[in-house]
Parts: sequence; structure tokens; C-alpha cells
Amino acid sequence: MATTKATAKKKAESIRTIVACRYPLVRDGIAKILEEDKAIEVVSRVSNLIDLIGACEEHDFDILLLDVELKGLNLTKILSLIKKNNKAKLILIIDNDYNESLLINAIRSGVRGYLLKDTDSNHLIKSVSSVHNGELWVERKLMGKVIDGTSYPQKAEKGKGQIYDLTESEIKIIKLVLNGYTNKSIADELYISEKTVKFHLYKIFKKLTVKNRSELILFGFRHGFVT
Repeated sequence: MATTKATAKKKAESIRTIVACRYPLVRDGIAKILEEDKAIEVVSRVSNLIDLIGACEEHDFDILLLDVELKGLNLTKILSLIKKNNKAKLILIIDNDYNESLLINAIRSGVRGYLLKDTDSNHLIKSVSSVHNGELWVERKLMGKVIDGTSYPQKAEKGKGQIYDLTESEIKIIKLVLNGYTNKSIADELYISEKTVKFHLYKIFKKLTVKNRSELILFGFRHGFVT
């Protein structure tokens, strides 16, 4: 009985993941890599849109890893399914030549991460963990496309933050967000409460006219808050 309870607890705490990929070899390879991590459980593997819709409705899941080459892919439909499950997040598996405007629009629509098909297994596992923890995962190779494709109003160059009336604390928080810190890790780093971090982020969003953490990350990279 104790073993059964322990197994059930482990499954409840694991990152439940659906892998949707057109090609069996790639799909099974991704699933095998993920399952090597004890914190991740692959609950379904699918090869087409119909099976994916069924899997999203049948399973309680945290992460959907979706290949852009999936047969019959309809990103709008997938995102609507994701939104029915408040905690679930979408990571797209894409090619190097993926269109930057599609990438930007997908982020704004709710895609939480991008993986290149030539990524290594460590990055695959790290992306799932990071997105599950509320971060936006965009590989460095893609960040140039994201920055070039993002249109924000340009302002005359002064000290970073000065032109947006940002405080020193707000600039520190922006840099930490851009380096992948969660609200909790920011609070620990700056010795403040999570509530204070959220309040700072609220003020930052208003000052920079961004809607959420994802747009803040895009804005920060575009305007040189990290190098």
C-alpha cells in the first residue's frame, strides 16, 4: 500500500507531458529523453491533430511539446485547448528557418517556449522544466529573430531605464527576469517578498507598456537590458 501511495504521489508531482510529433522516430526519441528525467512523465504520444485533440481532452497535463510539422496543425485550435487547462503550457519544436513574425505572434498568443530541432537533450529537459516553472524559453539562436521581429516604439538613447523612469530596483528585477528567474527566486535574490516582486512587476509593465512577462522579456532583449 505504501508503495502504491508513493507512486501516486510521484505521478501527481511530476511534469505531465504530451509529445506531438509527426515522425515516430523523432517522437519516440523525444519521449525517451524526457522519461530519463524522474521529474517528467510522458502521458501521451500523438502524430496528428485529431489524436492530439483527443489527448488534450483525455489527459490532465502540464506541458505540450508540439512539432510545427504535425499533420493538420492548427495552432489557434491547440491554444484554445490549452487555455481550457489553466496550468498547461505549450512549447513549439521548430526549424532554424521558422518565420519570425509567426514566432512573435505565437508568443503573444500564449506559446511559452521554442525548441530548435537540433537542440541537445539537456536543453530539451531544461526547457520543459523552465516553462513548467513559469518562464519563457527561447533559445539564444532564435532571440535575434525575436528581437528583429518585435516592434516597440523607439526612444532616444540615455541610460538604460532612465528613459522609462525605472527605479534601480525595477531595473534589477528586469535583468533577473531576463536571466530566467521566477518571482520566488527574484525575491530570494533581492531579500524581498514575492508580493513585493509582483508589485514591482506591475509597475514595470505599466511603465514599459507591456502586457505580461513574455513581452517584458522581448522588450528587455530588444532594448539591451542584458547583453
